[in-house]
Amino acid sequence: MLPCQGTATASYSCFVPSPPFSPDLTLFEEQDQVLLSLQVQAQSCEAMGSHMYARLFHDLALDYADNGRTYALLAGRSQRPIHDALPLRLAGALHRIVLQGKDERLARHYPSVGGKPREDFTADVIAYMRDHLDEIDVALTQQVQTNEVGRSVVHLTLLHWLTSLGIHDIDLLEVGASAGLNLNCDRYYACSHQLRMGDTTSPIRMMGDWFTHTPTVPPTGARIRRRRGTDISPVDVSDHDDAMRLLSFVWPDQKDRFARTKAAIEIAQQHRPIVDRQSADTWVRDQLERPREHATMIFHSIVWQYLGTHVQKNLTRAISEAGQHATPTTPLVWARMEPDGPHADVQVDIWNGQDEPQHFRVAEVGYHGYGLKWLL
Repeated sequence: MLPCQGTATASYSCFVPSPPFSPDLTLFEEQDQVLLSLQVQAQSCEAMGSHMYARLFHDLALDYADNGRTYALLAGRSQRPIHDALPLRLAGALHRIVLQGKDERLARHYPSVGGKPREDFTADVIAYMRDHLDEIDVALTQQVQTNEVGRSVVHLTLLHWLTSLGIHDIDLLEVGASAGLNLNCDRYYACSHQLRMGDTTSPIRMMGDWFTHTPTVPPTGARIRRRRGTDISPVDVSDHDDAMRLLSFVWPDQKDRFARTKAAIEIAQQHRPIVDRQSADTWVRDQLERPREHATMIFHSIVWQYLGTHVQKNLTRAISEAGQHATPTTPLVWARMEPDGPHADVQVDIWNGQDEPQHFRVAEVGYHGYGLKWLL
């Protein structure tokens, strides 16, 4: 068996069971870590509304504990199965097989292709994955890569808020951009009462129930003049296999998320975002050394925990040093949506020629972008 190649730190957009379920893993040091990863993932999926996957991982944990086929497949695959999101690698491999039309027996359980999870779902998974061992072997060496389009509701709200500060044009730089789907945020639509944000004709529509109340922001948003991202393992959605891999990591019973991601991929194939393969700290430094004609906004979401201390320090230093050269006409904005218990916290620092940046805590929001609570 091949070990897992790479870790979550090698794929900034990777989703592991940290939010909102964060167990104290020191309590389980003597437990089989693969078994623990299945149990933790089951609880995380339940907490985040995927009952299909919660049940799957719970049952696979039982099969693993009984030395069943799950044990034969996963035992010894990774020294850090929680950090490597080993259960999600397996689930993504199975979902990809279904999306590619390679197993109708499994497809009948998957809502993403019109099926419905049945009582024998896990039994069928255990029985039929033996027919796809070569594909699963390869998939278990590949990092989990997600690109949560719903987080663009944060981008859009920030664009409107920035105009209240006199910022009307920005270059958007995203760290951990994955396929760069959120770089196309202004090609999506969000609406709350009289507030309209983004492209009103977009197939991606985030309506009033995405907000706890209508954000108090201007009706016109800042324009994105240039957009670019970075990721250690970027996804090229113009490549069919890459696009299918990205879709495979969307939980199949969350059909709205699946439809949004699919629509965003189609938009990105028409308006292809640029995502560089580079470490976040050196990439941000290089980007901020370019001449600036207007505001620059650096954005990242659910990324910080994967960067590592060294990259975090270098990235912070690069932003801070560039901020010292910001002016009222070329301000520097650092916006981040990062874990804070059961929700994500949206904080912003703005350098505009003053000695110290202005700091704002602007919102709380669900990890997939739902339930945005504007705090200003």
